[in-house]
Amino acid sequence: MNWLSLGSLALPSQLNRSSVMLRNEMTRLGTELVTGEVQNTAKHLKGNLSPLSAVDNRLSRILSYTEANTLASTAADVGQSVLNRIADSGSDVGARMMAVSNEGVSPETLRAGATSAKGALTDLSNALGQRVAGRAIFSGTVTDASPLPSADDMIAAIIPLVNGLPSTDDIIATVNSAFMDPGGLFETTFYQGGPAAQGAAIDTGVTAPAMPTADDPALRRMMAGMVIAALSGEDSMILQDNERVALAKAAGTAMMGAAPGMAELQGSLGETQARLDETQTRLTGERDALSLARNNLVGADPYEAAGQLEVVQTRLETLYAFTARTARLSLTEYL
Repeated sequence: MNWLSLGSLALPSQLNRSSVMLRNEMTRLGTELVTGEVQNTAKHLKGNLSPLSAVDNRLSRILSYTEANTLASTAADVGQSVLNRIADSGSDVGARMMAVSNEGVSPETLRAGATSAKGALTDLSNALGQRVAGRAIFSGTVTDASPLPSADDMIAAIIPLVNGLPSTDDIIATVNSAFMDPGGLFETTFYQGGPAAQGAAIDTGVTAPAMPTADDPALRRMMAGMVIAALSGEDSMILQDNERVALAKAAGTAMMGAAPGMAELQGSLGETQARLDETQTRLTGERDALSLARNNLVGADPYEAAGQLEVVQTRLETLYAFTARTARLSLTEYL
């Protein structure tokens, strides 16, 4: 007698199909529990994916804008630190040069002041070569090159222009002309950067303000004063002691006179920092709001997912037990 029916033959296939379905359901619920999002977004949103696509696109752009804004903010912060350092150094050296230009000061003291001015010029050149993410921030569009040569190179280029001039006024005028005149020595030889670079996009239709460059007039005036101060103690200069004193006094006056321009430059960069901070705050708020909206669209309730997962697990365990029992059936057990 044949005890096998079509239903009996189909049972293993049915059990296997049910097992696969339950395992897939467990995988789906486990993924939703871990990620906090529904796995089948199209089914969950009934095929209307436009709102989710719009949210995801904006979140992606915000991520890009935030990275660009962070980089711009870092450059602005570093730049402000450099400007503060140069302004403080210029003020200190300017006051010292004014002090060493008083009557009765020894030539040695004056030369010590000139040496400090040369050191300040070296520090200025190095500071303006600061880089952020491998880009020279004071070089404008030429981001792969430091904007200025060394202090020694600048002074060495100036000395042939001024040595042997008939008066200190001529020396001062020549140095100022070299640094400040269009097409002068600074623009043609010293400055290795380019024009101010346009800032990166930090939001739709919004770019970061351009960073100042090393050829800003305030910085050039400060450099001219430091060079004049350094020349006052330069051994290769053919000068009388009273002429060295006159140069020291003129240098101190020049550096003190550069302070308002430096303050204006620092204030302008401070406005840039404030604008970047404001943009960063706005982008962060928008990102958080969009993340909440996205969660409302495709978020999975963790408590509901955990409850469903437990139910499916129980059903799967029951199915395994039933499958094992049917596999042990025999004619003797049946009878």
